[in-house]
Amino acid sequence: MQTLLVPLDASASTAKVLNFAEGLARQLPARVVLLHVIEPVATYVPVGAAMDVIATSPPPMDAGETDGAKQRIELLAAPLRAGGIDVACEAVLGLAVDEIIEQAKTLAADFIVVGSHGHGALYHLFSGSVVTGVLKHSPCPVIVVPVGK
Repeated sequence: MQTLLVPLDASASTAKVLNFAEGLARQLPARVVLLHVIEPVATYVPVGAAMDVIATSPPPMDAGETDGAKQRIELLAAPLRAGGIDVACEAVLGLAVDEIIEQAKTLAADFIVVGSHGHGALYHLFSGSVVTGVLKHSPCPVIVVPVGK
């Protein structure tokens, strides 16, 4: 049985990505691992701030945050399970691209199924893209599901 890693960002695209992953899981057959990455909040330190106002890294998130995210993913997994698909759910803290790649390696995923919002080149120039990062560093094939309008 193959493994599909399906990172979800709880956006409007989630349903399309899940539908595609479900269909692919039935065809292969494959186990589906739903992943939600909770990214740390960046802190702002004004330019020229004295060293006494510069804080160390923000306090770590507590387990409740990952538990809450995992519970939300479990709700998304329920219909797939009811349809007979083997589904696992994971919620982790970290940077999205890094955690997706790490999970793909740990799980020995056969495919990563991600959604693309279809933002333009200018958006990606300034913000980057999780999909682009995953495509560059993935240890396995990446299937990009277009979820734009």
